[in-house]
Amino acid sequence: MSDKRRFASKAVHSGTQHIEGAVNTPIFQSSTYKLTDERYAGWAAGAQHTLLYARLSSVNSEACVEKICALEDAEDGELFASGMAAISTTLMGLLSQGDHIVASADVYGGTYGLMTEELPRFGISTTMADMQDPSSYEAAIQENTKILYIETITNPVIKICDIEAMAEIAKRHNLLLIIDNTFASPWGCQPISMGADLVIHSTTKYLGGHSDIIGGAVVGRADLISQMFIKKVHFGGSPDPHNCYLLERGMRTLAIRMPVHCSNAATIAKRLEAHDLVELVHHPTLASHPDYEVASRMIPKGTGMLAFTVKGGDEAALKFMRALNIIFEATSLGGVESLVECPFNSSHMFVPEEVRIAAGLGAGFVRMSLGIEDVEDLWDDISQALESSN
Repeated sequence: MSDKRRFASKAVHSGTQHIEGAVNTPIFQSSTYKLTDERYAGWAAGAQHTLLYARLSSVNSEACVEKICALEDAEDGELFASGMAAISTTLMGLLSQGDHIVASADVYGGTYGLMTEELPRFGISTTMADMQDPSSYEAAIQENTKILYIETITNPVIKICDIEAMAEIAKRHNLLLIIDNTFASPWGCQPISMGADLVIHSTTKYLGGHSDIIGGAVVGRADLISQMFIKKVHFGGSPDPHNCYLLERGMRTLAIRMPVHCSNAATIAKRLEAHDLVELVHHPTLASHPDYEVASRMIPKGTGMLAFTVKGGDEAALKFMRALNIIFEATSLGGVESLVECPFNSSHMFVPEEVRIAAGLGAGFVRMSLGIEDVEDLWDDISQALESSN
């Protein structure tokens, strides 16, 4: 059922189960549920969304799925134990031996590894094209292509994908368009309205928002989600109820957190671009960004993610990060606190160096997730750390 409420109201109220009059969905820390005739009928019919066994679904996972579907305006969805569980289950659930994907070398490092190391073992091939150039995706389509795989905002180079153009290509060739929307969040972009068939999230990031959970989700067309459910049963990548409870709690403040993340990132990006010790800044609010026009259509609210190159190479970048006092050096992103990393020794450490460089991850590259701290405190910290790196 379509939820006509506005985004912030959906974030607070959609999916919440007011059991016994509770304001929040209580934690149902139960591995199994009473097998009634009604639930047995649900099991026989496929069991999706039937409260039967927590590895299939739980009160808390159902609350989260309903909320994410409302935020993304999706027909249905499934929750997973991690973002990579969502990605791998989606691809393995939809592809068979001999099938082909078109993707991009600058997708998330874990996704790249899945496509280049694991899927080929099952006879599934991937051609890497340029996510900034939809025509390159179309040129890479083969007779056995089944999926065009994109990211709203690439990790970590902050390239912006023209979702509408990709959707048009997918439709013209009768292909599925699957998009990882983690870096934008549903607040920043709703790809289903632009033609995507499935939307994936690492709920660890902005949806959870507090760096205290691991999770994933895929939402979109109901007929495709039903296939994801069967594969989740087989592969077992299901989240536990307490994790789901924390995810739902985090999503309730999404509409309040995201404007601050994005404003802080835009302010810092502008100041970094003018700094003598910074070579290049990647943020879509900057007129210098090659995807500035596309970003104004795809993610007009911006993003809390930015990347930049510190002059002096990787040694200078590491020195810069380790001189920071407020901003924490760690993997992941999207929490209320600001985090920083060098992809070469974290998220992309297993991606071949030549692939990283070709994707734009040269020496001195830094990725930063801006939190909701006071922007002046963040800038003071960045300024002193840059001076220390010189």
